[in-house]
Amino acid sequence: MQALEYRFGAYRVDLQARVLFRGDERVTLPPKAIDLLIALLERQGRVIDKEELLGAVWPDTFVEEGNLAKNVSLLRKMLGENQAGLPWIETIPKRGYRFIGTMDAAPVPVI
Repeated sequence: MQALEYRFGAYRVDLQARVLFRGDERVTLPPKAIDLLIALLERQGRVIDKEELLGAVWPDTFVEEGNLAKNVSLLRKMLGENQAGLPWIETIPKRGYRFIGTMDAAPVPVI
């Protein structure tokens, strides 16, 4: 069975293992942060409402928007800036978030 991954900039996300790598180095993230990153990558370029992200990352669980903001902040800190010098994750005030980087073909089979 082939693993699938998303690639952007110097990063790749192994979807089966749910792990982020910078080059060959594993980037340690809490499970909900990696779930959030995958949700953003799956909807790349699209504005995602906070409610949709909360439902994707914390299904069947009530959590406050602060948990979402905390995980977005953590991802921004870990990922740094994209090729254009901007954060990979854009905040859309009073609405949600958008992954603004360019990805390689997604998901990519790993051979």
